[in-house]
Amino acid sequence: MIEINKNKNFIKYSFPNDKKNTRLKLLVTLSPIFIACFDNGNYELEFLKKTIENSNFPYAIYPNYFEGFNKEKYFKAYKDVIPKEDIILNSDDTIDFYINPMDEIYVLALKSLIEGLIINNKANIYWTNYFKNIRNDIVINGRRSIIANGIQGFYLNKYVLVWMMDLCHYIKINTPSLYNDVNTIYELSSNLKTIRDTKISKIH
Repeated sequence: MIEINKNKNFIKYSFPNDKKNTRLKLLVTLSPIFIACFDNGNYELEFLKKTIENSNFPYAIYPNYFEGFNKEKYFKAYKDVIPKEDIILNSDDTIDFYINPMDEIYVLALKSLIEGLIINNKANIYWTNYFKNIRNDIVINGRRSIIANGIQGFYLNKYVLVWMMDLCHYIKINTPSLYNDVNTIYELSSNLKTIRDTKISKIH
């Protein structure tokens, strides 16, 4: 169900949306958490910063994904521009999520998170309700904060890595078959580290 395409500049995860757009909306909500925890650039948040520089919208995200989301207006907004954001809804109702290149163990970890949290209907309902009252804050202020203050500033204020641990723990309890893959990012998050931190520690 999840198709993964890789090149030297990005990894793209593609999967089908649902009729109520709950998969799309939950991916948007979780995207700052995923982007921060799977950060693997040459400098902090390199991929997100470059995406924002080239984006058609502030903070590299279409601004009206939640209240009153309308596909007709969405596609109209993209009619005369090339999509350059990290989350794209296609005309065939598939979703593309772009993130920085990383080792295969982390590629599989993110795949399992998407499968176990977003595509899984029961999990989607749970996490959609969990983040319902703070999703706008996470998406807009989250992206703005990690650009202004870096990952450190964001997770100390918004508990991003703690949220990642909670997401992983949910999969461990509810979809244990996926947890072996997810455990790799859980171990990093539980030590307040990102993928990029592991590269830095190896250099030193």
